[in-house]
Amino acid sequence: MEKEPSEKKDEEMTLPIQEEMVANEKESEVNFTPEQLTEIENKRQILSSLAYFIGKDFNIPVELNQPGAGWHWDFKENKIRVDPKDLLEKPMDYLRFVISHEAGHRRISRADFIPQEEWAQPGFSFMMNVVEASRDNNFVAESYHKFKEQMELAYEQQLDFEAKTEDAASKKLGEMPRFVQAGFELIKQWHKESQGQPFDISTDLPEDVRNVVEKTLKSAQDSWWRYPSREEADDAKKGEKNIIAYAKLSYEINRDEIWPEFKKLVDEDMKDQETQESMKEMQREKQAGGQIPQDLQDKLTPEEQKELDKALSDAIKEALKESEEQAEQGQPQQDQESQDSEQQKPGQKPIDISKLSEGLKQKISEYVDSLPEEEREDLEEKAKAALKEFEKSVNEDLQGKLCKNPEEETGKSEELTESKTEASKDEESWSKSEKASKREIEQLRRKIESVFEAGEKSPYQEALIETSELIDALTADLRDVFAKRKIEKYETGYRSGRRWNIRQRIREKVAGIPLFKTEAREQKTSESEEMDYAITLLVDLSGSMGDNNKIQETFRSTVVLAETLNNLGINFEIVGFQDVLLEFKSFQERLDEPMQNKLNGMILEVYGSNPDGHNNPRDNDDGVALLEASKLLAEQTAKNKFLVVLSDGLPETNYKSSAQLSRELKEAVTEVTGNTNQKLIGIGLMSNAVKKYYENNIAGVSTKEMAETFGGLLREIIEKY
Repeated sequence: MEKEPSEKKDEEMTLPIQEEMVANEKESEVNFTPEQLTEIENKRQILSSLAYFIGKDFNIPVELNQPGAGWHWDFKENKIRVDPKDLLEKPMDYLRFVISHEAGHRRISRADFIPQEEWAQPGFSFMMNVVEASRDNNFVAESYHKFKEQMELAYEQQLDFEAKTEDAASKKLGEMPRFVQAGFELIKQWHKESQGQPFDISTDLPEDVRNVVEKTLKSAQDSWWRYPSREEADDAKKGEKNIIAYAKLSYEINRDEIWPEFKKLVDEDMKDQETQESMKEMQREKQAGGQIPQDLQDKLTPEEQKELDKALSDAIKEALKESEEQAEQGQPQQDQESQDSEQQKPGQKPIDISKLSEGLKQKISEYVDSLPEEEREDLEEKAKAALKEFEKSVNEDLQGKLCKNPEEETGKSEELTESKTEASKDEESWSKSEKASKREIEQLRRKIESVFEAGEKSPYQEALIETSELIDALTADLRDVFAKRKIEKYETGYRSGRRWNIRQRIREKVAGIPLFKTEAREQKTSESEEMDYAITLLVDLSGSMGDNNKIQETFRSTVVLAETLNNLGINFEIVGFQDVLLEFKSFQERLDEPMQNKLNGMILEVYGSNPDGHNNPRDNDDGVALLEASKLLAEQTAKNKFLVVLSDGLPETNYKSSAQLSRELKEAVTEVTGNTNQKLIGIGLMSNAVKKYYENNIAGVSTKEMAETFGGLLREIIEKY
């Protein structure tokens, strides 16, 4: 019977998938149905496009890993491997999170410059991967808004990861290594920060682990914030140079500030593992009919001998029981990798040393220290191999594996080799001052936050002090404009106005009273001309405004505008925008101290750290925000309405295409200029993009010119209208 075309297509699609999984697997079998294989392929294609987009590498393959083997970016071969089981079992938001994370590694993770001897140290690669995973997440979340929404779901899916690791550690090592506990705690603290929560170190950690976390947390935070902006990474000429420079800065912080403390934990874990290896030897002796080594027996009390004998016997019984159960289920008792590394064998099981009495642990440790040098070195090598093997398995499971050890990285792709060569060239030209400037970006962000926390002069107060002379001069100039207008302008436009009192005016002329002091004009008193103005300032608060001091100078200019308009009694509103309109000061609100404090939040919004704020600096949807701001302005009764838009670039979001965003902004501008009486003006901060959308524009304004530009614009508005 001839197959239907759809069946043929499914069969053609699933055969290569099966072959790929078989090629990548070790011992497990591929047991997916044709329907499942079709679903796997469809999802892989969807995720591939996201990987290309975020990784900025349209040549990077997205391949299927061994079922159950997890996900990772293969640094050696420059490819992303995805777990086919996850493609079937996990929700799409989770899958998008993981592929975005792995593509983020391709985008900003670089490690070629790290010496091989550093990677070879037990614990070092895990420490690096913990911080790099957080750094990668921060970059992707800032650059691609949807990733942040999916992040919480992804971590909910992995809440049991630490518990599984602890269980694996118990089986392989006897207890959870201290350095792994510290690494997981740093991940928890990063996650708290990503959700806007304060750091809160777990109270149930061992004291030495807690101390290390307390000492390294600020450095880890410093390190995981060291990543390029999307603009810096995408720069056609300097993108790779920027990426490498940030990666080096992060690595240097990890190496110099975090690793020395982590190494103390690794050293303690090594001692425990040497003790563990010694106890495995004792288990082998006991199985062969031997006894506890005499040198150790001589040091133990009868109670301690009994405790040790019971611990060894219980471990042997449990190991034999597990071996029998595996045999009954037809499972291999031991994989080849464990045999090669001479790890745990049938009849041996690691012992949880933490459950032994302090006296017994101390005496076993002293016994190990007293062994002949050759035996001691043998235990050391076995302990190191055990920790490295466990670390490798945790790194494989930990989403955010930076790369394999350098000794495994032979035959890299030509593209990455070229990147490495370029990196070595760039290193010479990357001056200390340039490195320092990158540090200053994050230091500035932290300084701004510390101002709010420490109760010092707020950013608004500091800006007010710095710009007070400009505000006073601008206020005086504009008051003169209004005064002159009131003196010289005949208000004949009022239909209910009264006539001149001719007799009174003649007497005034005889008395030499000038026209501007006349009382002969007997018309209806009008409201102040200042009330005939309503001005909206719409400010771009996307993440790119945090670069090159842009938000600081914009904020100073906002203060100039706000204080001047407030002095003159002109009604105004200050709003910002990201993917939605963010209202800071409405037309109805006063510019009092609480309002000044609220306006400070404009700076924090750019860094995504405004308490109770919107905090989505990844997106700026100009068209949507412009229409919303125009609606608010339309509600005002003033005759002269001005909508001033300040932006440093093109609209950009993770949920609309550039073409759609551009079209929507042009439509919004047409709506405002064609169907309202509002005057629309675009100001481009270090950008000419406003020329593309706004007929009335001031493009390419530098940060140094911002305050003066705002002042000049305000003068023109008042004088011209």
